[in-house]
Amino acid sequence: MEKLRALFADAQQYLAAASPRERRLIGFAAAGVTFFFLLIIWLGFGSSIRKHEDALEEKRSSFERVQKLAAGFGREEQERQLLEAKLRQSPPALMGFVDGIARQEGVEIGGMSDRGIRAVGQDGRLRESSVEANLGKVPLDKLMRLLQDIERSPGVVRVRRLHLRKSSDNKETLDVTMTVSAWQGA
Repeated sequence: MEKLRALFADAQQYLAAASPRERRLIGFAAAGVTFFFLLIIWLGFGSSIRKHEDALEEKRSSFERVQKLAAGFGREEQERQLLEAKLRQSPPALMGFVDGIARQEGVEIGGMSDRGIRAVGQDGRLRESSVEANLGKVPLDKLMRLLQDIERSPGVVRVRRLHLRKSSDNKETLDVTMTVSAWQGA
């Protein structure tokens, strides 16, 4: 501490003995050194602030992604619960169900065969029953309504396979072979 006081006293003594030109020169040098140190400090803080802002922005974007995933998970969870509730319902008797919807839409079924019931899934807890129906000379608009009615039915009923051919008699109609399946939880 004594050495620092001695250096400060020597500096004061030198400035007191210096000419006005030397004092100006020392003042400019001191201002330049002060400006240099302030510039380095300002750049350091600016760099630190930019790094923190970038990190904050990255965390905000991560948070937004998590929110989107959480919302998506909520929707998927609701759909899963709805599907499980539908699987707990007893499925309609497929042959009568498909025949009733076809009659409602004015579509004639040429033939229908029951494919039976089989266990499906990883642990075999689901039971799938299927029927295959042959429809002849069906206009496309009626076929679309028939398929929509089947898919909108209660329980889990879907058209698993659909084979279309142009009818040989009328090019505006289709010959259709489709497999309709219904699932139920065991």
